[in-house]
Amino acid sequence: MALNAQPSPSVTPSSVEVQLPTNYISIFDYSSQYLPDVHDELAQIYGNQSVSGLLYMLGAESSFASDKSIWTEEGRLHTVYNDVSRSGKVFTKVGNVFRKNETVHISDGSNKRRGIITDVNKANGEFTVSCYDAAGLDALATSNLTVFVYGSEFRKGTGGMAGSLETDFTILDNKPIILKDFYEVSGSDATQIGWVTTQNGGKLWYLQSEMDTRRRWEDRMELAMILGQKADTGSDAEVAGYGGTEGLFDAVRDRGNTFQGIADDLSDWDTILKRFDQQGKIQDYMFYCDRDQSLAIDDMLGQLNAGYDGGVSFGIFDNNKDMAVNLGFKGFTRGTYNFFKTDWKMLNDPTLLGAVAAGAGKIRGLLIPVGTKEVYDGAYNGQGDGSKITVPFLQCKYRQAGAENRKYKTWVLGTVGGVHTNDNDKMEVHHLSERMLNVVGANNFMLFEGE
Repeated sequence: MALNAQPSPSVTPSSVEVQLPTNYISIFDYSSQYLPDVHDELAQIYGNQSVSGLLYMLGAESSFASDKSIWTEEGRLHTVYNDVSRSGKVFTKVGNVFRKNETVHISDGSNKRRGIITDVNKANGEFTVSCYDAAGLDALATSNLTVFVYGSEFRKGTGGMAGSLETDFTILDNKPIILKDFYEVSGSDATQIGWVTTQNGGKLWYLQSEMDTRRRWEDRMELAMILGQKADTGSDAEVAGYGGTEGLFDAVRDRGNTFQGIADDLSDWDTILKRFDQQGKIQDYMFYCDRDQSLAIDDMLGQLNAGYDGGVSFGIFDNNKDMAVNLGFKGFTRGTYNFFKTDWKMLNDPTLLGAVAAGAGKIRGLLIPVGTKEVYDGAYNGQGDGSKITVPFLQCKYRQAGAENRKYKTWVLGTVGGVHTNDNDKMEVHHLSERMLNVVGANNFMLFEGE
């Protein structure tokens, strides 16, 4: 990861205590450049309250210039139908893509058969199957059958396959939102500033409230990408001209996987593994969770002794299966999947999602795949439009065109601290960003929420 170029830290302290635009500094800028022997700070009775950082750690950033970002994800390679009906040898599924001479696997809740498609009626959504089993198809149910193609068979001297299959694509898009914040202090109140002295004797000044505004602003930039919601057509927000943006949680709810409540035993995790087997089969996952979910995992593994041989491995983070389970573990393996757990401060903060009751759908955690995903940049129709690219699962995109970069803009107005832009006896610090979060391959994520 690289340090953002903007906002840039101050590098020109003055030799006397004079408030200048060039010697204003924040705690972050100060700690990045200087190491004071003694520095007076406010007592942080709630600790470091900043909750941002997830997208910085797991996501990537890139610029775009349009009002909308479009990407295309490929569909499934194979097709299965779970609601096929049967009358004798004739099966019905409206809109099916089965072809004559394809061999199919058919099953209900109790029986299964294999056969070959001998006739297709696309207009009626029907296909006729000749069973390979002498017992025929009568043992199968007449509704809710599961059917998929596993091959094909042709007699000698016959023609080729009739009809071709086109890959199914899903075109997705998201729109950015403009975020703003503002801090104001009068010229009189600006005299209540703090001074720090650098190692070379230079003076830098800061305002605690302005720094808190900046921290709160940075938190909310990330929170907006996580909790964002697109405005429904006809909603009050949409009518008023606010379109919203799709956040991380909504993307997973709409296109990914959800788990009700807390996963607290191996059977829960086996269910999760089986779901991921049906999705992208990503091997490694980061699990950002709240306190209850974190302790539930610790308790689950704490009940397993060092000799347990049921498929749970503790070989991550320099631990191994033969060692006793540490209640402060960082990760575990089940089946072929690796899970790395960490507390997500945002979910525990009583002023943010920690204030949401379990019955109201409290977020318990989020499983995030580690790696990248191949998608098409733009709207791809299978005919060559769009280029195939590899992108991270989480991609934060900000608006930029030419010299205008709206990733993180900060500017100062007023007559305080050497700034003279108008006749107002105050200092105004403005923040602006235009950004959105693209969640690629949301089917590989899982959101835990509720009781």
